[in-house]
Amino acid sequence: MHHKLNSSARLLTGWLMVLITINGCASWKPLEPVVYELQEWTSPEGITGVQLLTDHYDMRVTAKDELLRSYLPGFMETTFAKYCELMPPAGNNTDQLVIYLFDNRREWVNFTRIFAPQQAYTYLHIQSGGYTDYPSATAVIFDLGRDRTLSLMAHECFHQYVARYFPEPMPAWLNEGLATQWEAFDLKGDQPIYTPRKNYIRTNNLREALYHGFIPWSEFLGMNAGHAVRKTGKDVRTYYAQVWSLILYLREGSDGMYADRLAVLLADAGTERQSIAIRAYRAATEGSENMSDGEALFRQYITDDFDTFTADYREYVRQLVY
Repeated sequence: MHHKLNSSARLLTGWLMVLITINGCASWKPLEPVVYELQEWTSPEGITGVQLLTDHYDMRVTAKDELLRSYLPGFMETTFAKYCELMPPAGNNTDQLVIYLFDNRREWVNFTRIFAPQQAYTYLHIQSGGYTDYPSATAVIFDLGRDRTLSLMAHECFHQYVARYFPEPMPAWLNEGLATQWEAFDLKGDQPIYTPRKNYIRTNNLREALYHGFIPWSEFLGMNAGHAVRKTGKDVRTYYAQVWSLILYLREGSDGMYADRLAVLLADAGTERQSIAIRAYRAATEGSENMSDGEALFRQYITDDFDTFTADYREYVRQLVY
């Protein structure tokens, strides 16, 4: 969805200490400045805001925090480059990614009801956050305070990146798990240095899950984010703590035993190779016809030995939270 700029739009110029190639990812170094445009923008409700245009993003903002606004171009372009390092794009779409950042939840709710009426029931269960509309690869967020908003944007805009550049849907445990890896960071100027282990909100929720119990693997690997969002309290906290810690464990747990397997999965994720791997697992595995794609993918790339995996994962989690 696109909206015309206010006729009185004024063009301003800013500088970002990032270098991004026009197609996205191949060579990124924080060395040379890139010009961005700042224009006036009017929201569908008639609220005056700004539009920030960078190489890869079209950010339409009514959030009033001037310092937050000033961070957005550098923060998002740096983060885009990090997404590319993790998973180089499978597609070559060079259109800018659209982000809406509203000042408050009321503006966000009113926009969502118009922008995504069929999904609004699910989205409006979100009390503090935002969502990514996958068909249009659009992120829709409202301001939660500077640090939390940047954390949320890094999470949601990973989903946006996947929606734009990967033709096949990734299973939710992988997509959400990877998105949570961008939630914790240190800022150097307007550039984030990501520190996924220092995600203290997820750590607290993981400690709670360790005590009360995790979602069983077969159920968990077949869930999508909407299942968790439509629930409240412990269920959604447990789900996100579990996907966050699972990806951390695959990256660094068990003396790196799963890191190479995860790398192979990330090379195929979101592409036709992922679908071929799921079909191959089902063809070779008796009794897998009713298994979710998420579980089949996990078993094919990571492990079929859930008993050993669960014991090692739980030990990793105990060390992570205590």
